[in-house]
Amino acid sequence: MSKATAPSIFRDLQYLYKILLYVLVVAMLLSFLLVQFNILEPMVGVATDRMLQVIAVLYCFAAVFVGLQLFRRKLERIRVDSQTPREKLNQYKSASLLQWSLMESAAIFSILCYLLTGNWAFLALAFTLLVLFGGLNPFKHKVMIQLRLSEQDVAGL
Repeated sequence: MSKATAPSIFRDLQYLYKILLYVLVVAMLLSFLLVQFNILEPMVGVATDRMLQVIAVLYCFAAVFVGLQLFRRKLERIRVDSQTPREKLNQYKSASLLQWSLMESAAIFSILCYLLTGNWAFLALAFTLLVLFGGLNPFKHKVMIQLRLSEQDVAGL
C-alpha cells in the first residue's frame, strides 16, 4: 500500500473514538425508550437498587480515575522514549483505547443498571460519563501537543 492510500493513524484513532461514542449514545437512547415505553419493567427491588447505586458510582469513579492515571503514565513514557513518530502514535492509540474502554464499560454498566431498575440516576451517571468521554476526542492537533510532535514529524502519517 502506498503512502497516499495508507490509512492515517489519526483517521483510525478518530474512527475508533467515534464508534465507541456512537455505541454509547445508541445504548442510552435504546435503554431510555425501552424503559419509558414500558417494554422493560424494573426487575429489582429497592434494596438491590440502592446497592447497585453504590456499586455504579464506585465503578464509574474507579474507571475514570484509573483510566486517566494509566493514560497519563503511558503518555509520559511515550514522550521521553526516542521512537519514531509512528511508534509513538501507535502507543498513544493503545493507551487511548485502554482509557476509553474503561470509561465505556462503566457507562454500559450504568445503562444496564438503569434497565434493571428504571432509576434515572443511572442514566444520569451514564450521561455524565458520555460528556467526559466527549472531551477525550483525539483530534490531530491535540494528539500532537500531548506527544510533543511537530508538523514535520507527522507530515507523512
